[in-house]
This record gives sequence, C-alpha cells and structure tokens, in this order.
Amino acid sequence: MSPQTATVASAERGGRREQNKAENRAALLKAARAVFAEIGYGAAGVRDIVRRTDLASGTFYNYFKDKAEIFEAVVGEMTIDLLKRQRAGGRTRARTAEEFFRTHCSVYLHFVAEDPEILAFGRNNVSHVRMLMEKPDLRGLAQALHDDVRAAMERGVLPATDVGYLVAALSGVVFEVSVAMVARDPVDPDQATEFATRLLLGGIGNLPRRP
Repeated sequence: MSPQTATVASAERGGRREQNKAENRAALLKAARAVFAEIGYGAAGVRDIVRRTDLASGTFYNYFKDKAEIFEAVVGEMTIDLLKRQRAGGRTRARTAEEFFRTHCSVYLHFVAEDPEILAFGRNNVSHVRMLMEKPDLRGLAQALHDDVRAAMERGVLPATDVGYLVAALSGVVFEVSVAMVARDPVDPDQATEFATRLLLGGIGNLPRRP
C-alpha cells in the first residue's frame, strides 16, 4: 500500500469513527429525551435510557458521566431549537411593545405545547429544568433576549428602562405561565400567550376577566 493510499484509508477510518460517535451520542440523547418525558428525571435511570438504544450499557459513559449530564444536554438541545424559533419568530422585527411581548410569549408557549414529547417533558421535569436556568446553554437563551430587548429600546419599541430587570420579568413570566399551562387539560398556548402578554403590558389591571 502506497503512503498516499494509507493516508486516505486512515482518514476514512477516522471519518467513520467520528460519524459513529456522533450517531451514538444522538441516539442516547433521543432515548434520554423520551425517557425523561415519559417517567421524569427522578424515576429515570441510565439503564432506562440505554435500553431504548442498540448500544451496550457501557457505551453511555463514553459520552456522558451520569444522568444529570445527559439531562442537561437534552435541555440544551431543546434550548438551541427554541432559540432558532425565537430568531425566526419576529421578535426582533416588532414595531410595538405589545408585538414584542406577544411574539416572545407565543413562540415559547407554542414550542412547549405543540410537540407531545416536549409537553410531557415539561410536565414531568419542572423542578429540574428550573435548576438549570443558570447553566451556559440556557444562559444563551437569556442573552439573546437581553440583546433583543436592548435593541428594541434603542429603536424606541420598548421604553428605556432597566434591561436586566425587564429580561428577568419576561423570562420568569413566560416560564412560570408555561408551567401552569402544561398542568392543564386541554393545554391552550393561545390563552396562555394572551394572559402573559396582557400581564406584561399593563399589569394586573390589564388581565382578562372571567365571565
């Protein structure tokens, strides 16, 4: 075998190894997301996750050190998807405060409600997701909101106020409303969006009244 052929063969083997590693990690993440959605973080174990794949039990530890780490990775993947939806959802193009708040709330609440697996994940893992709020993957979501709020203030869409407090209020309201929303049957993201938007716009005096 010539040196050039050997180099090509080695590169191909390396490429296959990297592809296999990526596929194994993706399989574990997919399985973990399903398990956490079905039975929740507290009841789930590493064995439950591995059983959903074709991998040997020891393979798990080549990618994640424990259940907590893969849970964080699953939430991180969801956060990346949500961030993409927020960027495409029009929050940055809002022309009024109402449009900004409504878009922000609607994208988040529909993201949680419309995928049955994400909905179940949210229902069964509230406390553990809340504990991850300061982790780097979730801070990226908060940073994007911070940047969009600041830009909206500079455009005059939002009033010039304390950016940190407003971002905290937006994040807290939409998360806690989502927690209440997923506990209901049926789940109504439009109603939740309306409530959160009106609360953010005008406080308690602006909330819809029950008939």
